[in-house]
Amino acid sequence: MIDEVAPEREPLAEGPIPARVVRGGSHRPRRMRRARPTVRSGSLAVVLAAAILTGLALAFQGFARWAGDHSGWAVLLGLAAVPVLYALLRGMPHARDLRRAARAGMAEAEADALAATRAAPPVPVDEPADPPTRTQQPPLPADAFPPGPEEPTLTAPFHDGRTAPLPDPEAPDPYAADPYAPERAPEPEPEAEAVSLTAAELDGADLATLDFAALDPDTFEEAVAALCRRDGCADAETVGGAGDLGADVLATAPDGRRVVIQCKRYGPENKVGSQDLQRFGGTCWSVHGAQLAVLVTTSEFTAPAEGYADSCGIRCINGTELTAWAEGTGPAPWGPGATLG
Repeated sequence: MIDEVAPEREPLAEGPIPARVVRGGSHRPRRMRRARPTVRSGSLAVVLAAAILTGLALAFQGFARWAGDHSGWAVLLGLAAVPVLYALLRGMPHARDLRRAARAGMAEAEADALAATRAAPPVPVDEPADPPTRTQQPPLPADAFPPGPEEPTLTAPFHDGRTAPLPDPEAPDPYAADPYAPERAPEPEPEAEAVSLTAAELDGADLATLDFAALDPDTFEEAVAALCRRDGCADAETVGGAGDLGADVLATAPDGRRVVIQCKRYGPENKVGSQDLQRFGGTCWSVHGAQLAVLVTTSEFTAPAEGYADSCGIRCINGTELTAWAEGTGPAPWGPGATLG
């Protein structure tokens, strides 16, 4: 036999075996990680159990339908299925074990994440250097700012050839109007004083040129009475006062009727309303026994007032009709051309 010669081996290098250098530090032996249970096995078991239960439910539903038609066979199959179900239930993992496995896997994952966070080196952040404070700034040398030309010293009066001297301020005039004072609203002109005349003066005056709106209330009543006397009511007199009960002038018309007149001296913006007519209509007929009730005013009447006067038979004389009566171009209240309302 031929002796086989073993191949010569290369001699081992003398000296220590160089260790593997790892960036950032010396070589560290690799640790063997222990096998740990994972959550995948527990989840797979839960899915498998759910699929089995679903299949059993469907099978039980179909079996119930079939058992309704074949009761004998259903009883036999039910007895045979009892041990099978028992064996399946025994082989399935319990829910408690599944929960324990899931909690163990989650706790292990959290522990690994915390360890990795602690082992990671902090990331350096470039922070800006603090600005030097006033005490840290070096003092400026004495010759940093060379001296400039000397500034001229100003003496009064300051005439530099470019600026004109200002005059001395004058004292404000105490009687001058303040230009910044708020404008005042113009004061209303005082009203002209009302004219006051007696009955005798009115009988001798030209009533056609008389301004009834310029008379005071008492003179206005006397002027209406004077118009009545001028046009045929010889006994016309004023009875106005605190207790006149709506009658200012009482007269007897040329045809013998008793005339009761109420006078209202109003401005052009103030009209006689229906309330004035209602108060006059409540007393002229029943209290004064009027056969002709007349309301004379220097203004006008509202539409409701004219409607009430038409319904009650009261004659209304406004300012225009009063002027026409005084000038003779319009009828008297008892004349043929007078109308109601």
